[in-house]
Formats: sequence, structure tokens, C-alpha cells
Amino acid sequence: MKLLIALWAFAIGLMVPLQGVINARLGKEVGGPTQSSLISFSGGFLIFVIIGLFNYQNLPSFSKVISLPPYLLSGGVIGSIFVLSAIVVIPQIGATGFTALIVAGQLISTIIFDHYGIMGLQVKPINTLRIVGVILLFSGVILVNRN
Repeated sequence: MKLLIALWAFAIGLMVPLQGVINARLGKEVGGPTQSSLISFSGGFLIFVIIGLFNYQNLPSFSKVISLPPYLLSGGVIGSIFVLSAIVVIPQIGATGFTALIVAGQLISTIIFDHYGIMGLQVKPINTLRIVGVILLFSGVILVNRN
């Protein structure tokens, strides 16, 4: 089961740069990053409306949603910042450079999240091997961004 989950995560990893490249190209075709982001999120919204129609009995009530702490509702905002940033940055530094920097940023933040068990994550302390991994990844970021 863990192998299947790992393969799923890997496949999503393959799609993240594709999403950025597609949205960057869409931005060129429709007049800019804001327009491209709106079109991109409209497609995603439509998919979740369709899913919601088939799974409506499991949707939380509006009162439940508005009673949640605001930070729990920030995922969509963060996602929109990511999509808009990809549209702007990928044409400037390329998909490889963008993805390398995204992965480096993700590794730094997630190693901190794991170390402190942020938001209920299992605590996984920072150790020498993890630090070496971060150093190697940053070395890779430097190498793939050199001309």
C-alpha cells in the first residue's frame, strides 16, 4: 500500500511542472497571468462542483466552514499564489529552475514542519542525514540554474 501511495505522490510530482508550463503558455495566449490563473482555477472549480454533486451528503455545512480558524481556509489562497507565481516565473527562469527552487523551498518548510510536528504531524527530528539531504538538494538547485 505504501508503494502505491509513493507512486501516486511521484505522479503528482510529475504533473506539477506540467501544470506550471501549461498555465504559463495559457498566460501568453490569453493576455497575462491573472487571466490565465482565473481560467485555470475555473477549470478546477468546475471539477470540484461535479464531484460535490455526487458526494453532496459529505459536504460540511456553511456554518461549520465559517466557524473554522481562518488559517485552515488559506489553502486555496496559497494555491492561487502558487499558480500565479508559476505563470510569471517559469517564462523567466524555465520550468527546471522554477521546479528546483519550489522543491528546495518545500524541503526546508517540511523539514521544519516535521521537526516540530506542526499541525499534528508526527514529529521527525532534524538529523545529520536530513541536513546533508538539504545541502545536496540546494547544490542541485545551484547546478540546474547555472547557464
